This record gives sequence, structure tokens and C-alpha cells, in this order.
Amino acid sequence: MRITQNIIYDTYKNDMLRLQESIYKLHKKIATGKEINTISDDPVKLPRILASKTIISSYEQYRTNIDYALSYLNIVETTLEDVKTVITRIKEIAVTQATATTDSMARKTAAQEVGQLFDELVRLGNTRVENKYIFSGYRTDTAAFDSTGAYQGDTAEFSLRVDTEKTMKIGINGQSVFKTGVDIFTVVSDLITALNTDDTDGIKAAIDGLDRGFNQVVSVNSDLGGRVTRLQSIRDNIESFSADVRILLSDMEDANIPEIITELKAKEVSLSALMASSAKVFQLSIFNYM
Repeated sequence: MRITQNIIYDTYKNDMLRLQESIYKLHKKIATGKEINTISDDPVKLPRILASKTIISSYEQYRTNIDYALSYLNIVETTLEDVKTVITRIKEIAVTQATATTDSMARKTAAQEVGQLFDELVRLGNTRVENKYIFSGYRTDTAAFDSTGAYQGDTAEFSLRVDTEKTMKIGINGQSVFKTGVDIFTVVSDLITALNTDDTDGIKAAIDGLDRGFNQVVSVNSDLGGRVTRLQSIRDNIESFSADVRILLSDMEDANIPEIITELKAKEVSLSALMASSAKVFQLSIFNYM
């Protein structure tokens, strides 16, 4: 078979193009730090890499949800602690005013303070996060309680997805805090009436109601504490799983830069040698201008 100059030319050209493409890919690996940048780099590994990235992305969303939930529950817990403080103060007033030696004028004065504390309970019940009422159920754009303590929200409690198979209830509706079992607002309102009417029995009855209301808030707060503990545990697991997947992804995807640089230098030497060889073969080669 006669080897023509065109065949030799095509051979040099193809070899040179292959080397240039290889050098380009090596430069890209160095620039991105990734072993695989296109499907053709490794058609077998790429689906596994994409699946790993999807898992990591889902874990990041779960962690975002958990962080939001923890922040939300922290505000709810703080609010409920304030509610407990207000109820404690109201009970102190009631105990003081329940004695037979207290006169009607002192009780009327005490009724004014309890009235202010009632308003404080309403304010706490209408606490907002990001301009959303935290105790209104799904009706987050509506104040949970009106000025009389009547509930205006719904009984729903929103949930968030916190891992691949689990959602967790995050929301707390004001009905469960202030009115389920004991209507705290009614108890305080009745106490104000009893103080203004010099009703000792009514004042004593309010003390029992305040105790039960306080325990009601404590129960809700304890439940929140349990949710916080579970969320923190789930977040720790997610961070651990995510770290494992990132290690696997790094093993599949990350480039070995020192090895690539060595390979790149070898390819560049080969390309220079090929161009020098072609120049000798063709004397003045157009390859020098490619």
C-alpha cells in the first residue's frame, strides 16, 4: 500500500488534534478541580455523582427546615416562659388579695394591675415571627386573640419535612396554650371582676384556676422541649450522613491535581515533539499556525 503525503498529513493532524483535546480537558480539570466535567469524561460515574448531589441538596433543605423550626420553637418557648412569669405575678396578687384583712380599695387597685397583666397576656398570645402570628394556627395573618382574649385563629399546627421519611409538627395554636383545659383569659377576667366586687371567694377560686393554667403552659412548653431535642438529634444525623455522601462524592469527582499536572506536562511535551517532527517532515508546516 502506497502511503501518500495526504495520509501522513492526516495522521499528524489527527494525532495533534487528539493531543490538543486531551490538553484542553486537563486544563479544565485543573481549573474546576473536578475529574468529571462532561458526560464523556465518565458516563458510568456521572449518574452516581448526580445522584449524590441530589441527596446532598435534599439534606441541605432538611437542615434549613430544621434550623427554621428550632428558631421558631425557641421564640415560642421564650414566649411561654414570659406567659408563666405573668401568670405567676397574677397569682401573687390574688394570694395577697385573698386574705380577709384586705379592704375593697386595695383590691380595686390590684384589679388595675391585673388588668394590665391581662393585656400583657393578650400581647404575648399575639407574638409574631416574620410578621406572622405564631399562635394562630394556619391563620398566621390574623391576631390569635382579640382584646377580650377570644381566640381568632384555627386549631391547625403546621409541620415541616425534616428528613426523607419524617415530618414534624412545629406550629402551636393558641387554643392549646391558653384555653384547652383551663381558659386562662377567663380565669384572669373573673379575677378582675372578683377584685373589683370585693369577692373573696371569687379571688380564691381564681388562684386554683391560675395554678391549673400555669401547669397547662408548663405542659405545652415541655412538649416543645421534646420537639427541640428530637430536631437537634435529626439535624446531627443529617449532618453526619451529608458528610459521608460528600466524602463519596469527592472520591468520585475531585481531580488529583498533582497527577493531572504531571500528565499535562507530558502531553505538552508530546505535542511539541509532534509539531517539531511534522515540521521536519513537511519542512514548513501549516501546523505551526493552528
